[in-house]
Amino acid sequence: MAQTAAVTITLQKVLGVDGLLAGAKRPYALGFIAGRRFGRSKPIPAGAKDLDLTAEAIPWKLEVAANGAIPVAVEIWDDQGDAGSKRLGAVTGSLSSPYPTRVHELGGGPLLRCDVFTREVPPAPGAAPVPRVAEGEKTRATLRVPNTVVVSITEILGLYAPVSPGAPGVKRAEARPGYTSQDHLGRVYVNSDLAGAWAKDKQLVQLTAKVKVQRGKLPADAKIRWTVVEPDDPTNDDPGFHAAWGAYVDKKDYDAAGKHQGSRAGDNEGKPAKSPPWEAVSGFALASAAATEAKTTIVGDESKVVFHCPDTAGDNFIVRADIDSATQVEGFGAETGIMTMWHRIRVESIRMKSAFALPMDGVPVPFEPCCVQLDCEPEREVADQPHMAPKDEDLETECVAYVDKVFTNKAKPGWFCVISAMEPHPLPSKKGDKVFEGDAELKTGGAGANLSEYFEVPGTFPDANFAELTSGSDTVGFNLFSVQTETTKAGPITRCWIVEHDAQPEFTAGDGSIAHAYKVQFNYSPRHRKKGGAVTPGGYGMAAKVKVKVFNPGAFYTAGISPTVTAKGKEYFAGRTIMFTHHQAYRDATTGQPKPNYRERILGTIVHELVHAFGMPHKCGYFDFRAPRDKTCCMNYRPNWMVDEKRNLIPATSGKTGMDVCGRHLKEVRRVHLEDNKGLAWK
Repeated sequence: MAQTAAVTITLQKVLGVDGLLAGAKRPYALGFIAGRRFGRSKPIPAGAKDLDLTAEAIPWKLEVAANGAIPVAVEIWDDQGDAGSKRLGAVTGSLSSPYPTRVHELGGGPLLRCDVFTREVPPAPGAAPVPRVAEGEKTRATLRVPNTVVVSITEILGLYAPVSPGAPGVKRAEARPGYTSQDHLGRVYVNSDLAGAWAKDKQLVQLTAKVKVQRGKLPADAKIRWTVVEPDDPTNDDPGFHAAWGAYVDKKDYDAAGKHQGSRAGDNEGKPAKSPPWEAVSGFALASAAATEAKTTIVGDESKVVFHCPDTAGDNFIVRADIDSATQVEGFGAETGIMTMWHRIRVESIRMKSAFALPMDGVPVPFEPCCVQLDCEPEREVADQPHMAPKDEDLETECVAYVDKVFTNKAKPGWFCVISAMEPHPLPSKKGDKVFEGDAELKTGGAGANLSEYFEVPGTFPDANFAELTSGSDTVGFNLFSVQTETTKAGPITRCWIVEHDAQPEFTAGDGSIAHAYKVQFNYSPRHRKKGGAVTPGGYGMAAKVKVKVFNPGAFYTAGISPTVTAKGKEYFAGRTIMFTHHQAYRDATTGQPKPNYRERILGTIVHELVHAFGMPHKCGYFDFRAPRDKTCCMNYRPNWMVDEKRNLIPATSGKTGMDVCGRHLKEVRRVHLEDNKGLAWK
């Protein structure tokens, strides 16, 4: 349907908002014009009767290329912290042709006041009346037809529309003729050429603008003026995003104290591969170029330009096309919707014949908030290997060799792999056999970075490798890094040295190396916290005397692994994941079939391992990014407690691991540059 008018709509005020705010804690507003969301707003002041939207840092304003009714709305929400945001009400309405230029009030109570400015696209000229000349006289009439030009953006190469729910073998997004991201969901891939193929340090789109002369003529000097605009990152404004992560994901929306101050633009962190970021398309000369604007010649009825996009996932932009001429011309421009930068990874899926199928259809979903598109190939079957390694100590080495053997796309850039295997290594006939239960006293040995805690139990248990410690109402499991047996006057004893729980709450995006991922580490034992050589009381806050259960091997063992790659003497995560689907966490020992919770449980582990592929550490110690707050980040281990802002442990937070990442992992995965990972070696 042809454009009939350019309608500029500005949301100005919500009248009578006080009727929605009774009992609200932190109320705010979201605005919507023609499907595009604005806000969240500044906090609505206590006692406010009306909400002034003109005070927002980014005007809630949009020019719409109208060809039908235009929906507008403002929603009022209350941020209730861990309980999530509650929708208090909304004002909705629509503007219909001829979209009269004036202030409109929509709704009933409250009222939404919006300013509308309309420029109608004039009809093509037809016959024009001229004065009749009297018989025998000579005269003439001059018709001056105004120059009116309508610009439309008709094609964007390198832009992809989301289309798939994530079934294996189906792309999550695809190129679509005429798609210009008017749904504001368009994706542009980092490290990708215009055809979607991997291209290191290249991310770009090619835009085509069509020019229609509605009346008059196109001035000889006319060009297309391209302008790029950077909108706000909308991630933290979603009602389902926990406010605790807002300032980390979108710092400019918050003051120094972390209080939300309304949406603000200028969030992009990436850089284009070219400066200025414009490039001529053959046949369409680049008349001028600057950081945010370029002009290109018009040939026939069209013009084209290449825009080099920022190179960080999550960055976003809008491109506008207008007519530019020194000659007077009435122009109707066009603009894209919001386009966002994404990582795109193809995933090779491999399954041993007797291993369980992995739910790869669900794997891409938790990555989408990180602006990561995983396109999972249909699974390929390979021969069984009941055990990946003869013993636990050999597991990493054997996994590396196995992946090298079966990963057919390992030499191609842009590929990860996920393997469904059986068991990691042989287990005792009695998995995790409990060998002791009773009272024990916690003791310490060493000092500083070498300080460790241990306990002693009567009896000789040389194979013990796991213990559960109970203090008060809290029970926490620990691996044992060493056991020592000796005979005392009272009889034989086993001294059990406790492996501390590590946490990496201060990680950042890096080069994919293990060294960078685990550069800053906190360690927690039953009664102490360590950071480097600094030891402070705390840890799990246990008393000196505890109840213990001691187990032989098999109580806790590897369910999934991300084998590393060594490059120039350093270990790197390299997009390689193996899931052991016959692990006791997933397989019913009696039936030999997947447990009822297999899908949910293993999905979280697959996501955990694939987040490693972006160079991310595990055990961040955080809750996930969602509100209401219910689950912890999938990168945590189930037995571990989470950490607070002072890096102290939070009681009763174990066993809550979900499928989503925390806000820090979300942001840092976006920031990762996989092309710099020497283990991947993507050229």
